[in-house]
Amino acid sequence: MKTGPIPFPRPSRGAPPGRFVVRDPSGPDRGEGILNTTSVAPQDVIRKMLAGSSELPVLPTVATRILEEMKNPALNARRMAEFVSKDPVLATAVLRVANSALYGGRTEITDLPFAMVRVGLQQVKNLVLALVLRSRMADPQVYGPVGNELMDHALAVAFASRLVADAAGIESDQAFLCGLLHDFGRLALIKALRESTGTKKGNLAPELMALVDEHHQEAGAVLATSWRLSELVAEVAAHHHHPERVTAHQPMVAVVAYANALAHRLGLGGGEDPSVNLVSHPSVALLGLSADTINDLYQHLPGLFSTARSAMSG
Repeated sequence: MKTGPIPFPRPSRGAPPGRFVVRDPSGPDRGEGILNTTSVAPQDVIRKMLAGSSELPVLPTVATRILEEMKNPALNARRMAEFVSKDPVLATAVLRVANSALYGGRTEITDLPFAMVRVGLQQVKNLVLALVLRSRMADPQVYGPVGNELMDHALAVAFASRLVADAAGIESDQAFLCGLLHDFGRLALIKALRESTGTKKGNLAPELMALVDEHHQEAGAVLATSWRLSELVAEVAAHHHHPERVTAHQPMVAVVAYANALAHRLGLGGGEDPSVNLVSHPSVALLGLSADTINDLYQHLPGLFSTARSAMSG
């Protein structure tokens, strides 16, 4: 992918030439103390990542195996149960989700194959991947406090994507996965910038987070390619803020774009954003969503997210 000029926040006064200074606005010095310096400019860090010439976050081994299993047409409930049972923590989490209000279980299930039946094989695959990523990709030492917030947002968009896909009459098997991974470019950029600036505590400075916001879609597409995910996942990652600009896989891009807008408007995995207009969003026309459908989605998603988050957090 071609990368245009990347704006670079000006170095703070007093910083050595060519070095970027990160200040902590919430620290005891109220932003006056220098926390870290680096000889690598942030725009160079991002440019190298987008060009594929720098180290990208590695998909957890368990997640890689899950994605491979998801491609296997012979995968059934028993085989999936055998796979999950090899990880006691993961097995416990799957049983907890199967017995939660999310799936309306009135009788407690203690057997993994039965859990697969109750939840459904496709959804089990999605949930197992979400559980793994949630536990491995929100490390505050790697991503800072914002990492957990981003994973909550990813979970909200994943469940919202299934709702929107169903409402729009679009095959929804891939909707959850696309929604779950739509913003992983943010995590990749945050990790790279934290490492390059030596940031150990707190979140990145606002000017660096602005760069993350600007380039996370392209970074997400690069990451999807690096992880050997499908073209569909890469397209969604690359264009989920502007579904009207794409032709390839536009319905799914529009689904996740609207799910993302819903999550932001409702403040699921971040602060509520009242500026998001759910009626005039481009996906409304692209998917043919009616006013009643929009209202139903808006009313239903908060409860679904709350239940899902509770079930998956233990």
